[in-house]
Amino acid sequence: MTTETRFDGLLLAMSSPAPRSLAEFGATEGDLVRRNIVEHGSVLLNGFRWSDWDDLDTFVNGVVGKPLDYTERSSPRTELAPGVFTATDHPPAEEIILHTEQSYNLTVPRYLFFFGKRRAPEGGASRIADCRKVASALPSEIVDRFDREGYLLVRNYRPGLGLSWQEAFGTDDPGRLREYCSANGIEVEWIAEDHVQTRQMRWAVATHPETGHRSWFNHLAFFNLSALREELREFFADEYGPWGVPTNTFYADGTELEPEVAAALHGAYRGQELDVDVEAGEVLIVDNISTAHGRAPFVPPRELFVSMGDAIGWADLRPAERISHPEIGAGASALVRAGAVRHQA
Repeated sequence: MTTETRFDGLLLAMSSPAPRSLAEFGATEGDLVRRNIVEHGSVLLNGFRWSDWDDLDTFVNGVVGKPLDYTERSSPRTELAPGVFTATDHPPAEEIILHTEQSYNLTVPRYLFFFGKRRAPEGGASRIADCRKVASALPSEIVDRFDREGYLLVRNYRPGLGLSWQEAFGTDDPGRLREYCSANGIEVEWIAEDHVQTRQMRWAVATHPETGHRSWFNHLAFFNLSALREELREFFADEYGPWGVPTNTFYADGTELEPEVAAALHGAYRGQELDVDVEAGEVLIVDNISTAHGRAPFVPPRELFVSMGDAIGWADLRPAERISHPEIGAGASALVRAGAVRHQA
C-alpha cells in the first residue's frame, strides 16, 4: 500500500508507510506509477529502498522498460552504469533553467527518473513546470507561429567552448558524424578546420500521445542566447555574433527572436515553476512531454542520478503532420551560413 499527496496539481507524492524495495515496487506497481505520471505530470516516491545500479535498472524496466542512452548531447554527464548518468555536471553556483529533455532530437525520452543520493546542504532543488500551462500562458501569436513553422537551432563546436562535436555525437569520425546528421535532419558544415556548425529545424509544440493535451515542448528558450548571464551573453555576441555562438535559436526563416519574445518565453516558464527538494532515497519521475525540469543553484555536495526511458519519435507528437521535423528553407540556410562565415573574420 502507498499513500498519495498532491502538490500544485503537477506533482503526486507516493509514500510507502514501511520501507519497501524500489525494484520490487516497480515490478509489481509499474503500471500504477506510469498512469500517475501521465495524469499529473510528475511523481515523487519516498519510503523505498535502493542501493545499487541494478536496483535502479530493475525499477526503470518495471515502469517503462529498458533505460535509454544519452545521444546528441548538449551538456556533460558521467555515465555511472548502463543507462544511469549523473545529473548535468553543471557548475553548482549556476541555475539550470527549465527545459524538456532532448526535445531537439528526432527521438525523445517519454520519462525521466531522478534518483536522490545526497541532498545539498543548501539549495539544489529540482525545478519543474507544467508545459501545458506554459503554452497557455504565452501570447497566442507566439505559440501559433512556432507551432506552425517550428524553429531553427544552430550549434557551433569549437575547442574550449562547451562540448566538442566528438563528445556531443559520440564519435571522432567525421564520416559517422555526417551519416548521423543526414539521418536525423541536421545540416552539418565545417566552417573551419576546428569549427563545426550544425543547423536543424525542429517543432516547438507537441501533442501528448496519451492525454491529447498541447504542450510547449522545445529548446527555444534554453538554447537561445538570452538564456546566458548578461556578461557572458554580451561577450559571446560581440566575439562571435548570433550565428557563431555555441548555441542559439531563431525563427524558422533564420531571423533572430526579438528581446520581448525571448523575455516572454522565459517568463512563461518562471510563472509555472515549482521547486521540489529530492531527499536522499527519493525518486522524482517526470513525464518529459508535459513537464519541464531544471535545477536551482546549490552548495556542494549534492548527488542526483538520472535515467531516461520509453523513446518516442516526433512524428508521433505531431499527429496532424505525421512528420518528424519541418524542413529548413533555402533562404534560412543561406542566411545562417552567411552569418556564420562572416563572423569568422
